[in-house]
Amino acid sequence: MKYNYKNLFASQHEKFIAILGQDYFSSLLVDDDLSDSAIIVSDKRVYQVGKLFESGRRIHGGGLLVNRGKKIVSLQDVTAATSKEMSQPVPGSALVVFGAVAASLGLLSDVKQSTIIMLVVALLSVAVGIFLIIRLKKRYLVIEYPGGSMAQPVKFITDTELNLFQGIILVEKERVVSGAADLKECPNCGEKIQLTAKLCRFCGEQQHEQTQE
Repeated sequence: MKYNYKNLFASQHEKFIAILGQDYFSSLLVDDDLSDSAIIVSDKRVYQVGKLFESGRRIHGGGLLVNRGKKIVSLQDVTAATSKEMSQPVPGSALVVFGAVAASLGLLSDVKQSTIIMLVVALLSVAVGIFLIIRLKKRYLVIEYPGGSMAQPVKFITDTELNLFQGIILVEKERVVSGAADLKECPNCGEKIQLTAKLCRFCGEQQHEQTQE
């Protein structure tokens, strides 16, 4: 499948490495469909496009705040890539509390029929509440960097895929970090090239020797 990187990568010279949930999220890169969310790794950067889940900003109900757009972080700046489980306990907890109140009112009632009805309502409310507390738990891949993070839902991602993707990020980061000391930045295009390069392999600009003062 051919992906469309035209409006995604910060540089035309970047190389695609991996996308989290390749089959599930492929429409993001094929059709520029940003209605969902995906994390893409290039040989230089990590991108999150579509829905942006803010792991450090919770909204009422315990969910993550969601925006739309694009996040870009250099592989060198990635400090961690971990899997975290986050819950939305408020809806389920509210039903459990309602069930407890209903049970109390039922037990206080002098009418047997009312007591039975209230206890049945209480039992159903508590059961549904516990189900929601468990059901609304979501797992996220959280990529941390100085000043922020990316949080990606991984509901349809297997543990094998997730571990592989985290490993890819760490391997690519190590590759970039280990090679950074032997590179310099082209003053014309800003791309990284070898310290001894006479010409930039990206834009063809002639490189001037750096003098030490």
